[in-house]
Amino acid sequence: MSTVTSEPQSTPQGSPRGRTPRARRDRSLTESLLSIMLVLEACVLFFVVLNVGGAGILPWSVAIGGGLAFFALMIVTAATLRYRAGVVLGCVLQVLLALTGLLVVLMWVVAAIFIAIWIFCLYKGITIDRRNAALRQWMAEHPGIDPRTYQA
Repeated sequence: MSTVTSEPQSTPQGSPRGRTPRARRDRSLTESLLSIMLVLEACVLFFVVLNVGGAGILPWSVAIGGGLAFFALMIVTAATLRYRAGVVLGCVLQVLLALTGLLVVLMWVVAAIFIAIWIFCLYKGITIDRRNAALRQWMAEHPGIDPRTYQA
């Protein structure tokens, strides 16, 4: 009589069904912070689309089409944030988000808050990424020494 288990059967390689796990790409803190910002902005944009279409500011088809185009730009931007062009595209998206204030006046305030947070995340992310890179380089030059207890 065989027993049924909920655990996947492991192969000699150690992973289920013989697949080797793919190594994850190291993401910079800047990339992570800016990706989080884009997700938050996408949530706000969803409600802007509902507001613009529901209030009759624009026809529903135009509101939804514009919202989908903006979402597509956000997805492309999130995928390219590891490159300088992706960060620049993200900055352009911030300006486009601010321009939604032409449709819904309150978006000027919301966009100003998002732009301020975007700039802060960009600055702090770059600063911390540079510090981490310098620390990794120092640790490679001084193997076996703990940088927290090192005194020159």
